[in-house]
Amino acid sequence: MGQQTDILLKGIAASPGIAIGKVLIIGSETLEVEKKTLKTSDIDAEIEKFDSALAQSISDLEKMFDKTRASYGENAAQIFNVHKYILQDPMVVDKAKKKIRAEKVNADWAFSEIMNNYISKLKGMQDERFHTRTTDIQDLKRRVTRYIQGGSQQHLTKLTQPSIVFATELTPSDTIRLEKANVLGFAMDFGARTSHATILARSIGVPAVVGLNRAGQLIKEGDNMILDGDQGLCIINPSTKSLSRYKKRYDEYISLERQLHSIKNLPARTKDGKDIELASNMEFPEEVDHICELHGDGIGLFRTEYLYLAGSTNPTEEQQYQDYKHILEKLAGKPLIIRTFDLGGDKPPASLSLSREDNPFLGVRGVRLYRNSGEDLFRTQIRAILRASALGDIRIMFPMIACVSELRECKAALYKIQKELDKEGVPYNKSIPVGIMIEVPSAAAIADLMAQECDFLSIGTNDLIQYTIAVDRGNKNLAYLYQSYNPAVLRFVQQIIYQGHQQGTWVGMCGEMASDPLMTMVLIGMGLDEFSVSPVSHLLIKEIIRHVEYHECESMAKKALDFSTAADVEKYLTDIYQKKFKRLLHL
Repeated sequence: MGQQTDILLKGIAASPGIAIGKVLIIGSETLEVEKKTLKTSDIDAEIEKFDSALAQSISDLEKMFDKTRASYGENAAQIFNVHKYILQDPMVVDKAKKKIRAEKVNADWAFSEIMNNYISKLKGMQDERFHTRTTDIQDLKRRVTRYIQGGSQQHLTKLTQPSIVFATELTPSDTIRLEKANVLGFAMDFGARTSHATILARSIGVPAVVGLNRAGQLIKEGDNMILDGDQGLCIINPSTKSLSRYKKRYDEYISLERQLHSIKNLPARTKDGKDIELASNMEFPEEVDHICELHGDGIGLFRTEYLYLAGSTNPTEEQQYQDYKHILEKLAGKPLIIRTFDLGGDKPPASLSLSREDNPFLGVRGVRLYRNSGEDLFRTQIRAILRASALGDIRIMFPMIACVSELRECKAALYKIQKELDKEGVPYNKSIPVGIMIEVPSAAAIADLMAQECDFLSIGTNDLIQYTIAVDRGNKNLAYLYQSYNPAVLRFVQQIIYQGHQQGTWVGMCGEMASDPLMTMVLIGMGLDEFSVSPVSHLLIKEIIRHVEYHECESMAKKALDFSTAADVEKYLTDIYQKKFKRLLHL
């Protein structure tokens, strides 16, 4: 008998960890929707059927909100409030009814067409976060369509024993109906790091691998599987050799995880007593409970683009205010840095008609949108932020600032809105800190001038690398150039920190570089005041901070800046990390 051969699939590492177990498959549901022509006398009854389906769906969502809040916390449940908001959105409901009446068509077809159009728009955007929202829309479309057609909601296979859950894609409704105590991990053909299932995986601490593409053709119910959420690997029916190797890794991983969790309540302080602020980046409000459990220094970057994914209309001032208020209550006095929306170009809000651009990353995005068709959106968001600032430590951060004049325009708009609130007698923090994300080379080159104009700087390395090296970070053919260890990038980072400090301005970093353990000592040595990292990297970065001395970090930073290639820098940092933190290599 021949030796068993592993079936190895490569996907996207979406949530860290290792899981070994049997597979439970959740099948995707296909609903047939056929266009039918109605008699005029049948239209009112069809509208009633549509209203009834909406009411039943909203009732389901309210129940799922309650169930999710009880099992996972209120923030994880917020996705169902977003779904409810979509089904109550006049732009969706009224449009569907108008289509039924005007075209004399069946409700399920009219509603599906509207939702399909919305899905197409989201898929046409380059930003991954928008792509993942298509799963939410599909979930809602299926739910309402099922009720229109007189069916009931699909029941998932009962998860009665610990299993690795596989699906082509997992909707929020799917994930919430699983017994979380028996979920070892998630594997999906589709999905992304920002999908609801992967956010949930990270919040409950199980691995997830997405983007496997063809796994559904190979996996059978009950198959044995190894899920490697660190490397983005899925091994189907692994060999004895692979099982032995991964069981050893799993034991080491669990041991290290326990060690890291033991430092949650300890400060991010070097061995020689230098305190480093360690905050978290946040994509969606449902992540805040997990972030609070890390006992860090608040949220150093709250990306607010999610606000514009919920429906075809823009979020109101009150909706935004309530979101910010809820997050502040959870943070209990710790800072919340809100980045005003970075939309436009490849990710325009559905409510704005923006012309298509040949190069959206160099087009109308971020603050450039604020002075054009996005002016009202900006005003609404700033009003909500200012109102919430009366309740806690909120700080405003403007994205994509390229020159001092843009920063001054944003500050002038902020001042004007403050005067409005003063007239209305609305309380807010009159000394609210204002900063910018340094992610454009022109801003990095004049960091001293920028620092004179604001309260803090935060380095956004993702775009800074892209713009400095003139490379599309999403282009796989140019991946070899997109290097955070590029000497030009490192010199920019050092310059920003130095010039910021020369002006007495606090400097943080919220890009992926801050989450890179190889760079931790270098950034400490450069004098970085704050690391805002991915929540999954938080404890690892804290562990490194607590086992180094500031003077050795300074020496390491100086040495790293002497190299002439990214490869040389990476080799130097890797060698030191392997020697100093060998026990952490499994994370």
